[in-house]
Amino acid sequence: MLAFFLRRVLWAIPVIFFVALVSFFLMHQAPGGPFDKDNNKKQVDGATLKALNARFGLDKPQYINPAAAQTLWNKGERNPMKLGGAYLDSQFFNYLFNAARGDLGPSYRQRGKSVQDILLKQAPFSIRLGLMAFTFALLAGIPLGIIAALKQNSFIDYFSLLISTIGVAVPTFVTGLLVLIVFGTTLKWISISNNDWNDFKPYIAPSLVLGLASMSFITRITRTTMLEVKRQDYIRTARAKGLAERMVVIRHMMRNSLIPIVTIIGPGLVDLITGSVITEAIFGIPGIGNFFVTSLFQRDYSMIMGTTLVYATLIIFANILVDLSYGLLDPRIRA
Repeated sequence: MLAFFLRRVLWAIPVIFFVALVSFFLMHQAPGGPFDKDNNKKQVDGATLKALNARFGLDKPQYINPAAAQTLWNKGERNPMKLGGAYLDSQFFNYLFNAARGDLGPSYRQRGKSVQDILLKQAPFSIRLGLMAFTFALLAGIPLGIIAALKQNSFIDYFSLLISTIGVAVPTFVTGLLVLIVFGTTLKWISISNNDWNDFKPYIAPSLVLGLASMSFITRITRTTMLEVKRQDYIRTARAKGLAERMVVIRHMMRNSLIPIVTIIGPGLVDLITGSVITEAIFGIPGIGNFFVTSLFQRDYSMIMGTTLVYATLIIFANILVDLSYGLLDPRIRA
């Protein structure tokens, strides 16, 4: 098990590298830079722009720097380590080297703040929203799927399929706007402005909106796997031995139905935490998603790269934990 874990961790390194490479490439396809002129703010003159780019290393080549290596060579330097370091003295590799040491760099648009400080400050809002949405998805999705499978072709089964279909088909921004209009504006059950996001209550409505799609997907997966397990020979054998129906369902059907569910639980939790951009924007939650969208429009390179790498790392390790949990559920997989 330890060898498997170490192997997966080592495989995560090239994955994170290519995520960073693709993100860096796409980020620089947008015209301009973080210090370009903004018509809504004070104009930045050419000398200041040049000084800012030099200060943050944005005047260097994007990927490789053969000119720096050639300069060292012409000066008589023959040390391959120093020549290689000069060759990689570029925006991309300098950022990777700093990120590997835990330094995600300063925010280019929020002066005096580092990316780590911003992420640590805003992460609790996104994590709280994601955990509440995930709890709702699990507590509602798994029981609904189990009941639908046990009561196949009944009214409960059809009702659960209707709810899950609506939850998957209707986009989050439509659901969120409907909740704001109906429960915020019409019924006045929730506040649509001036919320204290350090409190628990304002998260109830957005967490239900965010978790609806995941709840619907979990319901359908649970129902499908329960129906498949329900028809297995060992279930009929358990009933033939005289086991109570509750024991058959809990000890035999549910445990063997959990593996496909666990497969989506880890990435699903990370997805709810990292994919709450639309929900945060609709309800005005000051989470990472809101800052990530803002950084995209402002071309805040370090903020974009830092957020992307953090998201990718969370997803990778969530998948690793899911793979490790398989052995706990099914001893045959442990080998």
